[in-house]
Amino acid sequence: MWKKHRKKIIATIIIIVTLVIVIIVGISGYVGSSLTQPEREALTTNPKKAENLDYEDVTFRSYKDRTRLSGWWMPSEDAKLTIVFAHGYGKNREQEDVPVLPLFKKFHDAGYNVLTFDFRGSGESDGKRVTVGAKEQDDLLTAVRYAKSRSAKPVVLYGISMGAATSLVTAPNADVVGVIADSPFSDLENYLATNLPVWSGLPNFPFTPIILEITPPLTGLNPERVKPIESVRRIDYPILLIHGKDDDAIPVTESMKIQKAAPRSELYVTENGGHVQSYAHDRKAYEEKVLAYLADLH
Repeated sequence: MWKKHRKKIIATIIIIVTLVIVIIVGISGYVGSSLTQPEREALTTNPKKAENLDYEDVTFRSYKDRTRLSGWWMPSEDAKLTIVFAHGYGKNREQEDVPVLPLFKKFHDAGYNVLTFDFRGSGESDGKRVTVGAKEQDDLLTAVRYAKSRSAKPVVLYGISMGAATSLVTAPNADVVGVIADSPFSDLENYLATNLPVWSGLPNFPFTPIILEITPPLTGLNPERVKPIESVRRIDYPILLIHGKDDDAIPVTESMKIQKAAPRSELYVTENGGHVQSYAHDRKAYEEKVLAYLADLH
């Protein structure tokens, strides 16, 4: 009798454990896939309405897979540089939460062209998935080439969050003379291993290792392609890093790691600045820092 009872207990335990594993894997797969398909933010304005900036709607195709990308080209008379802007995760070319359009006005008035565009899977661009820099670096490299086709002036990359990290990994392979990286992470795989709950809403254990294992083959998100801390070692021009001291989404220590790896980098830490809120916190100081950096490049 006891042997039969024990067998039933063991069988029940096996069934329960199996169901728990299936549920955990299923939730991990669903969340991992969902994170690469954030809800698109619609454009709320344009440079003319917001800042009385003349602009042109432009489209170009990412050079590897021909994904159509949409953007705005804002030329400046007698331009000295061209700024190519890279937005953050789940955002679009206007990055309303920063906000960047007033800063684009400052760039324009200082004599800089501006190209801002939507990464794949964002805004009005084609593509179904966001890959947090893995494929976005192909988009950004294409944007640089497009900018050079519109103006021969030197190009500087300016990125926010995901766009900052993407700018840093793209820069060594692009024809650019500078990078402004606001709130980047240093290594996507290592960052997600610790901080994925910020984005997934799930506890690190047991979900994070499973999400990181099954998401890449399902979505094309390859974290190994997004390692700014390694890319900056191949950059021989000045880099401006910006980070809020109180950033709880991407800690300021991420930029500190990058600074140590990049001898020609400067880290500007803003007081009381949450994630990508350094500009909103003190626009004047931010503008002065960024414009001084750009002035030194020409």
